[in-house]
Amino acid sequence: MSKHLSALVEILAAKPVLTRKDLANRYGRHLSSIDRWHAEGVLPAARYLRGCPLPFWRACDLEAAEKTETCLKRAKGKKK
Repeated sequence: MSKHLSALVEILAAKPVLTRKDLANRYGRHLSSIDRWHAEGVLPAARYLRGCPLPFWRACDLEAAEKTETCLKRAKGKKK
């Protein structure tokens, strides 16, 4: 097993994580909205694996942000 794959397995075992697509489904938004929220700092800081450019978020970080970020509360409430 590669180092990156074993690191990902370790992260997933410790805490659930979500991808951009997972966030789009969670909030009922398009991927471009998730990218914009990420760039504007609306979402909590994304995490990355070394050598992998794809961001991911821990579920616990998102849940904490949903308690304080008004737009995330509204987005979750409007979910399709």
